[in-house]
Amino acid sequence: MVDFYLQNDNVMIESKDKRNHIMAKNAKKIEKNASLNIDTSDVKISKRTKNKAKRLASNTSGKAWAFAFLCLVVGALIGIGAFYFVSRNDCFEIVGQDELTFTLEEKFTDPGVKIISIGKDYSKDAKVETNLKVDENGNYYSDEIGTFYIKYSSTDFKYGTLFKIQKIRLITFVEPSEGGM
Repeated sequence: MVDFYLQNDNVMIESKDKRNHIMAKNAKKIEKNASLNIDTSDVKISKRTKNKAKRLASNTSGKAWAFAFLCLVVGALIGIGAFYFVSRNDCFEIVGQDELTFTLEEKFTDPGVKIISIGKDYSKDAKVETNLKVDENGNYYSDEIGTFYIKYSSTDFKYGTLFKIQKIRLITFVEPSEGGM
């Protein structure tokens, strides 16, 4: 058994039986490789052992990088597969028709939108913006002839923050004699 220790910027090598003390000259710490350069001319190590140690050290770093890269690729593929599995049924769509026509006397009950994001239903959390009038029951109506809108947007991350998708339903109000829906 051999012990290594530093003494006055020199590497000391001491055998277990304390008969042989060998001082390695000019031991320098190399920060780039984080290793020590040791003059091993006084230490008797077979050339075969030195070559084997060098080969093992060089092969280990390449294997470690290959294993790390393999883990990264496998992890990314698992993540992509999990995201696809969870979000494969996602949608943001208007329930019913996108364009409707009514007469001035009619009131319109909005069926809303269907929002499913990352497997969760956000339909009730949709933001609704409109230029129509709304009565106490939540029905839409207009006192004027023209085309109006109901704009829907989402509050969830996927459709509200990431992609900022909005859907618009157009409602046209016409004179009663022109006919409605």
